[in-house]
Amino acid sequence: MDMIYLYYDNPNMLAVQLDIWNAYAGVLRELPTVLLIDDGSPQTSAADIVRARGCELPIKVFRIREDIPWNFAGARNLGCAQAKGWIYVSDIDTLLFAEDAKVFFEDKRLQKNCFYIPKRVWLPDEVKAKPALVNLLFHKERYQELGGYDEDYAGHYGKEETDYFTRLKRVAKRVYRPDVVTRVMPPNIVRDAHTITERPRDKTRNRLVYARKQAAGFPAAVNPLRFSWERVL
Repeated sequence: MDMIYLYYDNPNMLAVQLDIWNAYAGVLRELPTVLLIDDGSPQTSAADIVRARGCELPIKVFRIREDIPWNFAGARNLGCAQAKGWIYVSDIDTLLFAEDAKVFFEDKRLQKNCFYIPKRVWLPDEVKAKPALVNLLFHKERYQELGGYDEDYAGHYGKEETDYFTRLKRVAKRVYRPDVVTRVMPPNIVRDAHTITERPRDKTRNRLVYARKQAAGFPAAVNPLRFSWERVL
């Protein structure tokens, strides 16, 4: 099992995540590997936070050398390219506690022709939230069948998650897992839980890209990893 998380100058939120992951060692039979993707952070390196805090799980940290705006698709492709077998993708602000990880990863047999979506709530009061399209568990064979996330959306905000989710539903059955709870950390508790940037979140351009892909029947993505990268830990 590989868990992919994206990092962009979220040192405090990453420290929280490391504390959560460190609790896995006493609960899970087989420890997942964390694939942490530093998406060109201009200020604080993800590797520095991991070294300072420590991680009890196997962890690999990769850094994209270019600071490409909203490069979510490319960063997830980098993680998935390194992954094997089952892949859990999530956001840096979304916590999967050890007990829920055990239920999600070990307690029920996973089917390759399915992908899984956990329940999602907001901290601190655990108010139910809409399941996130990025918060998914799927097999790498399905990912490869789709050509991965579509990097045509990179550089502008939005829609890459909807695109991938739409294509994934064509090759795998969606299974909602209300018995697995993920908890979203708001920025009023951890300031950098969300990506802090002045870059615009205007979806106009990517809505046009999405409409073009939709009209073409959502073809498989091509040419992933359109950037330079390195493993830093």
